[in-house]
Amino acid sequence: MIKKNSLKKFKLLSDMKKTLLLLLIILGNTTLASNSLNTTRVIYYSTVEFVETPLSEIRGSVPLLKDVAMKRNHYRFEYDELNRLKTISFFNGKEPRHPNHTANLFTLAHRMEFNYENKSEHITFFDVKDNPVEVLDNVFRFAYKLNELGYRSQLIFFNENNDQVENGWNIFEYNWTYHSDGSIIETRINENGDEVAIRPGFEFYRLQLFFNIKGHIALMQQIDADGKMIENESGAAQDNITTNAYGNFIKWEVLDKNHQLEKGNGPDVAIGIQTFNEFGYETGLEHRDEHNNLVYSAYGICISKTQFDAFGNIKERRFYGTDTKPSNHKFAGYHSLKIQWDDTGNRRTGLTYYGLDGQPALHKSRGYHKVIYEYTTEGLLKRILYLDTNLKPVNRIDNGVAEIVYNYDRKGNLESTERFNINHQKID
Repeated sequence: MIKKNSLKKFKLLSDMKKTLLLLLIILGNTTLASNSLNTTRVIYYSTVEFVETPLSEIRGSVPLLKDVAMKRNHYRFEYDELNRLKTISFFNGKEPRHPNHTANLFTLAHRMEFNYENKSEHITFFDVKDNPVEVLDNVFRFAYKLNELGYRSQLIFFNENNDQVENGWNIFEYNWTYHSDGSIIETRINENGDEVAIRPGFEFYRLQLFFNIKGHIALMQQIDADGKMIENESGAAQDNITTNAYGNFIKWEVLDKNHQLEKGNGPDVAIGIQTFNEFGYETGLEHRDEHNNLVYSAYGICISKTQFDAFGNIKERRFYGTDTKPSNHKFAGYHSLKIQWDDTGNRRTGLTYYGLDGQPALHKSRGYHKVIYEYTTEGLLKRILYLDTNLKPVNRIDNGVAEIVYNYDRKGNLESTERFNINHQKID
């Protein structure tokens, strides 16, 4: 009996050791998994892909090595351990910035934070001080609903009080339905349930969307409730969009319902062609009519050419006419604008306009030649001054303002903004 009891005790002890060892292995694996939850990867990009709808995911365009990114403007895409997008943020080197000319329609703040719940996805927005910030006028949070296949099927907006609101484009709700031919129907309604346009100046309502092999928007067709193409007041029924593999928007064609070129939509042109440099920055833009002739857009531009500094900031833009020769902006009346930056590339210090002869020129609809930007020792914008061609203070002709003053509290938060004319009289 003693031997049998000893054997039983030994077997029990052995089983306990095995159980303890197994538990330690499980705990060890759990610890590793828990640690991995706190690890992420960061990918650097010089710009972001073009999008026309918030259905499209925001993706980086033109990846950068970290040491290159640390010397210029860039986006940081941070991913979690499940390879889900966690944050998108914009920097110049190590300094946080608000997105510049590189932004698309929905990269709306210095940092965007993505959170995932059961069948939903949420995006919140933050400024360079990491404070929550409103975008599209009054929106604090985007909330996507996902369908049974995990695709985005609805988008609604919430304010800081967590109330559903219309965004600044009067859109209360987006809805998407997926068709077997690969197309997607997009509708937008306001708070009253009425259909609204894709955005101000772009009078497309119910849309059938088609995407290319890279997932970039390729064709938008305005349709009625029966799925038939219809034209808006400008005669446009379709936007045919061409992107390159990086998602740069290199060409668009406006078509009528019969697939013929038609001047229309906001720019009131039939064709737009854009060129990009190695960082994905737009270096050239030209507009053409339905006969492929160069034409001025409704915004006063026929051809523009843009140059950038070493940080990726715009430093100069020039305009050209239908004969491809230098010309003035049709409405603003200047040929070129030049932008000055500080040594870090983070703060704009000046903006000036010049005529075809290279001499100082006034902006025709604003009434000034030069803008000066002044900053506090902490780098906060404290004053904007408007000057004429003699570098004397001048009232803007569009609003009467000659000077803008920004006041901050001790923590560097903006408290008030004051506007004055050249006699230092306050402008409401």
